Amino acid sequence: MSFQRLVLGLLVASVVGCGSSEELRPAEEAAIRRMLESYRAAWLRNDADAVMAHVSDEVTLFIPGTSTPSVKGGPALRAFWFPTGGAGFRITRYDISGETIHGSGGFAVAEGTSLLGWDNLAGDSVLSSTTSRTEYLTVLRREAGQWRLFRQMYLPRD
Repeated sequence: MSFQRLVLGLLVASVVGCGSSEELRPAEEAAIRRMLESYRAAWLRNDADAVMAHVSDEVTLFIPGTSTPSVKGGPALRAFWFPTGGAGFRITRYDISGETIHGSGGFAVAEGTSLLGWDNLAGDSVLSSTTSRTEYLTVLRREAGQWRLFRQMYLPRD
């Protein structure tokens, strides 16, 4: 088992173990699915404000295999995902498969496979187009009655 898969498994176990013993009710799972669909639609619209509205201020994005192992906090994540000036990107595809949702209490975990496509931009000019298939794990936390992305990790797949 790779170190990354071990970390992923431990993260799932620790988060799910933090909630109460009460499983997610179908209505809560449906609310989480709607929130995740809204989040993905915001990415496809390339709407930074709408994307960030789905994210906790206490978010951490884990980035395996890079020189930046994590990005912590909403403002830092906004700057990472939506840099001002210079090069940028535009999401062109965001497909999900095999998504499962687990959780209890105020925490939930969504995991599955994603296929993400994007254009690398310089101003309005497309420099290149890229796709990436990943196995992802997203931890959600209920905050003031709304589900928000709290922790996110992904592993690239071929």
